[in-house]
Amino acid sequence: MRLTSVRAKNFKSFKDLDIRLDNLNVLIGANASGKSNFVQLFKFIRDIAEKGLGNAVSLQGGARYLRNANCGEGDQVSFELSIEHDLVASLVRSEYRLSLAFSGGRQVSIAEEELRSESRGGANFAIRRTENQYQIEGDPSPVQGFLPAMQSEDVSHSRLLIGNLPWFFPLRSIAAYDIDPKAPKIGALEGLSELEPDANNLAIVLDTILSDDEGRRKLMNLVRDVLPFVDALEIETLSDRSLFFKMRERYSQQAIPAAFLSDGTIDVIALIVILYFERKPLVLIEEAARNLHPSLMSGVVAFLEDASRLKQIVVTTHNPELVRHANTGQLILVSRDVNGYSHAKRPAERASVQQFLRDEIGIHELYVEDLLEV
Repeated sequence: MRLTSVRAKNFKSFKDLDIRLDNLNVLIGANASGKSNFVQLFKFIRDIAEKGLGNAVSLQGGARYLRNANCGEGDQVSFELSIEHDLVASLVRSEYRLSLAFSGGRQVSIAEEELRSESRGGANFAIRRTENQYQIEGDPSPVQGFLPAMQSEDVSHSRLLIGNLPWFFPLRSIAAYDIDPKAPKIGALEGLSELEPDANNLAIVLDTILSDDEGRRKLMNLVRDVLPFVDALEIETLSDRSLFFKMRERYSQQAIPAAFLSDGTIDVIALIVILYFERKPLVLIEEAARNLHPSLMSGVVAFLEDASRLKQIVVTTHNPELVRHANTGQLILVSRDVNGYSHAKRPAERASVQQFLRDEIGIHELYVEDLLEV
């Protein structure tokens, strides 16, 4: 599954978001511009598909913090997704829309839900949520097996199409990461086999990777691409059965525990795990270049571009060197207007930016000088 565009109204700091998505998307912008709210939108969509609407709203802080602070009583929150399905799916593409109404400041209800899809056999259909059930238009054959459940569904329930139709199950696997390099230094007694959002269970994940010969070879080759002094990564089990990882440098036979590794070294290892070993259709990484030396940026961008062939990637950054090495068309600028609303645009599509580039002024220079909106 690939998201080709996302639109949203009145979601957090965004009044009207409409942005095309590529395989690799690099979010840039000033502090408090709305980059994290952009990431939160995808987490909200994931939580709706995985946990249901009520839990998704609660995880955003409730209705009060889900909706833009300047909204009136009758203003709705909505989002729309344009989706290209995997080649093995029976659907080719879909358009999904959900609108939420608010009453009393706390109560959230479904105002509108609509799905339009095209199947590989050429059949088109639309499913709309009406007053008391789902109504289907067009050829219903692609969803024939789901019709009884959908047609008997009471709209008072918060079950939604993207949480129940299998073509949209990949939305449940959207992953958002904000790596905390201090967390893996403690070690892990137990945890998931998938990397946690802050990478606190990195030792557990590395243990799985390193136990496989091909996984070990792949991981070490990738690590040495950016950290050539690394000879090996090792896992040690303590007496309490907790795991922590160590790094052995080529200069010495003494392994260095994670507690004594630099934040940047841990960030690089966690980033490689996210990009190459976590099987997610869409990953969002906040501050992907945090704690990393500028000389590593070309390698980091190469990793991002390589990994984006198999998964969709959104990263946020303040690092001018990452901006410099990224393809100009991959950049998304998030900014705030005089009324406090966030906007997301692709600077490469602006005529003024194109002129600057023709004048051989680098995109990273425009970013540093805050000229991308001129």
